[in-house]
Amino acid sequence: EHGMGSGVLISPDGYIVTNNHVVEGAVDIRVSTSDRRVMTAKLIGTDPLTDIAVLKVDGKNLASVPWGDSTGLHPGETVLAFGNPYGLNFTVTRGIVSALNRPNPDASNRRKPGEFIQTDAAINPGNSGGPLVDVRGEVVGINTFLISPSGTFSGMGFAIPAQIAKPTVDTLIRYGKVSHGYIGIGIT
Repeated sequence: EHGMGSGVLISPDGYIVTNNHVVEGAVDIRVSTSDRRVMTAKLIGTDPLTDIAVLKVDGKNLASVPWGDSTGLHPGETVLAFGNPYGLNFTVTRGIVSALNRPNPDASNRRKPGEFIQTDAAINPGNSGGPLVDVRGEVVGINTFLISPSGTFSGMGFAIPAQIAKPTVDTLIRYGKVSHGYIGIGIT
């Protein structure tokens, strides 16, 4: 099988952030850059709970994008969603932050964190793992899913905020995995 998604270089030495669901089950990961280079990537670690994965390619002085502060976002601010929707490489769409702190829509796992950034910047299949960037060119979120009856963009895309993504990425780079606390209490 062959899959495709997006990602973002976050360091000049080759660390890349994407979604766990983009690389889940992958045995051979290749990264295409905007200058048409294709590089083999090593999987550093994944965190299925936050849907974050970190890859590493060999390189120095690679063009990278800095993290921004997603806690300073407000509805109405302009954002850009980068990615590869439907295999159309290196696409950017513009929209606004529609809402903040959207809850986890996955009823099958209530442990998954919410706090998603909702945007009307078009996010389609293939955009997963790409950056949501503010007007300063900083990554404020990692595009992760859309809600649509057809499975294609209908005005609601969602991104993992940088305040969740960045600490998860830092932990994956350092330890290769993330441990989440859990108390076995259920309230009904």
